[in-house]
Amino acid sequence: MFLLPFLVSGVPLLAATNWIQPTPDELKMTSDPKAPDAEAVYLNYEEYVDIAAHYHRVYARIKILTERGKEDYGNVQIPYEQGATAIRAIEGRTIEPDGTVVPFSGNPMDKEVVKQGNFRVMEKVFSMPDVRVGSILEYSWQRQYDDWYIFPPSFDLQKPIFIHEAHYHFKPIQLDPGSSNQIMVPDGMGHELIARQLLYDPELPPGAKVQDLPGAFDLVIKDVPPIPEEPYSPPLDSFSYRLTFFYSAEFTGKDFWQAEGKTWAREFDHFADPSARIRQAVAPIIAGAATDDAKLRQIYAAVMTVDNTQFSRERTEQENKAEGAKDKTAADIWDQKRGTPNEITGLFVAMARAAGFKASAMAVTQRDERILNANYLYWGQLTDEIAIVTVDGKEVYFDPGERYCEYGKLDWKHTQVMGIRESDKGTDASLTPGAEYKESVVDRRASLQLAADGQLTGTIQYSMTGVEALRWRQLALSSDAAEVMRQFDNELQQRVPPGVRVKTDHFDGLTDISQPLVAVVNVTGSMGTATGKRVLLPSSFFEASVKPPFGEEKRQNPVDLHFPYAVRDQVKITFAPGLTVESVPTDAQIPLPQSATYVAKYSGAGSSYQEGRLLAVARTVYSRDQYPQLRDFFQKTAAQDQQQIVLDRTPVTTATASGAAQ
Repeated sequence: MFLLPFLVSGVPLLAATNWIQPTPDELKMTSDPKAPDAEAVYLNYEEYVDIAAHYHRVYARIKILTERGKEDYGNVQIPYEQGATAIRAIEGRTIEPDGTVVPFSGNPMDKEVVKQGNFRVMEKVFSMPDVRVGSILEYSWQRQYDDWYIFPPSFDLQKPIFIHEAHYHFKPIQLDPGSSNQIMVPDGMGHELIARQLLYDPELPPGAKVQDLPGAFDLVIKDVPPIPEEPYSPPLDSFSYRLTFFYSAEFTGKDFWQAEGKTWAREFDHFADPSARIRQAVAPIIAGAATDDAKLRQIYAAVMTVDNTQFSRERTEQENKAEGAKDKTAADIWDQKRGTPNEITGLFVAMARAAGFKASAMAVTQRDERILNANYLYWGQLTDEIAIVTVDGKEVYFDPGERYCEYGKLDWKHTQVMGIRESDKGTDASLTPGAEYKESVVDRRASLQLAADGQLTGTIQYSMTGVEALRWRQLALSSDAAEVMRQFDNELQQRVPPGVRVKTDHFDGLTDISQPLVAVVNVTGSMGTATGKRVLLPSSFFEASVKPPFGEEKRQNPVDLHFPYAVRDQVKITFAPGLTVESVPTDAQIPLPQSATYVAKYSGAGSSYQEGRLLAVARTVYSRDQYPQLRDFFQKTAAQDQQQIVLDRTPVTTATASGAAQ
């Protein structure tokens, strides 16, 4: 938001929407050669923004091609911030394939989407009338801003469906250095600076160009492909076509990031001051620690006891006032024993400094949401803070604001991201380190017994470190133990063979990050397919029902597997009398050079079978050109996991069974 004091708003008096008369070809269209298999397409799309009038108009014209398109686009949702913006002048009509026009005459509903204190995001929701396959939906609406705020637009130029033609028009407020009315730009840290220039960051389709007109900007684009939404894609907002306008107080990107970095570092250091109160708190924490590493581990463990409001709740201003809470320095956070993630990071840095460590902070993005765009001069992209501490001559990265993140590790969303860090020279742009696959290990061990009638019993020990352990521990902060076990069972159930039932008995280490998180699971049910004298069993117990992650032969986006990891399986199945191992799969080793490896070993003789399996993925990001090799690797490992073991089934006499029982 951008504050504009003394601005007098003038809302334009607008005539009714000028609807576009459909052509005969548009009416009879049943598919689109430019977008084969599309559920719907935009025939036209327009956005018009006039900042001085606090006015934003959207117009859309959509051809429905399938039943799925009817479901997805027959209802319209318009998000808005309650109190700051209002949605008005909603108009619409449906044109049937025979040309019949059905005007929209309904009453839009308001739906709450997000509520945090006094901040509420709402949706204005309405349904288009008489929508059917072949219909053309045409509607428009206007967004009116509060008189004290202006919003330079960020146009999303790609949609989930194909766009034939789109038109974007922006009429900004012209900057006048001599005027008493100044546009104030928030810097993401609570400060307001005088805007000196209007900039824009274009990520445009090939051949498109922004027209810089007198007093306005204009863009027309045609034949824009849909956003390629595919599993394991980098954040779509960071590489889809878009056009972002923004006012800035600085004249170059270098000036902006240097100036904002200095301001951020100065305020962080003020907050993370190793004051007398912090030193007094640290002294008993590190007492008795023989090494620097031991001291820092004890500080980290102490900081982890502070209530992280991301997983509980932030107090209201009235509650803080009643409790005497100030939230001004790290010492206040320690006294209150609660804080936001970034405040807890500041507390850790303050305590490390008080203990004599060289400690600094780094502001970063969240890799699951965005990639830092240095051309977009807005500090608010850097939402999170992490810590860097020199231990025994080596810089170690920490994520204390991420509740239950293990000592000396970063949550995956903070790995391999660009940010701004404190340095001896001031602040510098820097890349956070990546993780190693050994840091996130899942170790699955199953001890099972299969009866002659196919009934299965046994137990599983499911051990986790790193990302998977963090995920379940954080879920436990917002749910009770029963809900965590229920969700864990649901995920595991989708992996094991059909007929097998799993139920978690308990977790060990759910709140102790110094130890692996272990789930102890009971196994019941049935397993195996009988074919005459033989019984077929899946060779990979934990992957029996899992499909390969990359089914599509072609791909448009790069691949981001999020984090490196390793999965180790040890499975032992003991068979009842009458069941003996006839054959097992051949051992396999499948490499993806310099990226991943898969090893599977099988052994079986007499009345028992054992499987050992390892999947280690060391590399996380793959280009489109590398996708075929990545897909081939996972296709081959999945095929290997679907191999079967063969048991011989022979009748068991009473004497044999009795002898076996003895």
